[in-house]
Parts: sequence; C-alpha cells; structure tokens
Amino acid sequence: MIRRALTTLLLCCLLPVLPANASGKLETVDNLQQLFKQDDHRVLLLLVSQPGCHYCELIKEEILQPMRVSGHYDATTIIRVINIYAGQSLKDFAGIQVDATAFAKRYDAWATPTLLFLDRNGNQIAEKMVGINTPEFYGYYVDKSLSAAQAAINH
Repeated sequence: MIRRALTTLLLCCLLPVLPANASGKLETVDNLQQLFKQDDHRVLLLLVSQPGCHYCELIKEEILQPMRVSGHYDATTIIRVINIYAGQSLKDFAGIQVDATAFAKRYDAWATPTLLFLDRNGNQIAEKMVGINTPEFYGYYVDKSLSAAQAAINH
C-alpha cells in the first residue's frame, strides 16, 4: 500500500514528462454490464463527477490518472468516471439504460466528487469517499479504501 502511494506520488511529478499517449484521458463509462470479464475480481473505482467541478478535475489529474498510468492497479482496479447533471446515460449492471444522475443517486452520490468502490454486481464494497478534505493525504485514503474493497471481494 505504501509502495502504491509512493508510486502515485512519483507519477504526479513525472506525469508532465510522459509521452502524450501514456497519459491519455480517464474513460467515462457507458456500459457497466460489459466492464467486467467473466470471473473478474477487480474493484470498480468510479468517480462521480460533473462539469465545472474543480475538485473532480483535481482528483482526476492528481490521483486517478497517475494511478492508471502507473500500471500498479491494473490487476486489481478498474478506474472510470461518470458525469452527473450533464445528460450522460449508461447501461447499469443489469443492462438497463439509465441517466447517470439517477444511477449515482442509487448510491446516494449526489455531491461531487464522490468515489464509489463497487464489485462486478454493483454492490458497494467499501465506504464511498465524498469530497476532498485533505488533498495531500487523499491518495492514501483511496489506497486504504481500495484495500478494504479488495478484501471484501476476496472474502
């Protein structure tokens, strides 16, 4: 866990010098049902965002993007974004097309930024993270939540 946090911190410093294709944009999810492969035991780390949310952009750029680029989370975590209050729709875990805002409200995630930790069936497996109080420790708290979520999957 400490190794991941240090790697994430290092990537925050190196991200500006990585090739453009390595940094890429975080993916917005449009089909949760097809996100997982059969027997996939990864955690879905889902950022509930909205247009104009400064803190959402901060989390994307300083936390989630470095995590994705590092490769250290590939075997355990799928990182995606949904945009609420923006007219986005997606297929939920049952394959039903729903508005992203309505989907987020299922998890009481009406404020942004909110991080949800979900399993392949859409069950919340770690406590959601709402807002950002301490940016300097945020990566640590994300790692801690991911560890709890992975333990819940493996239990």
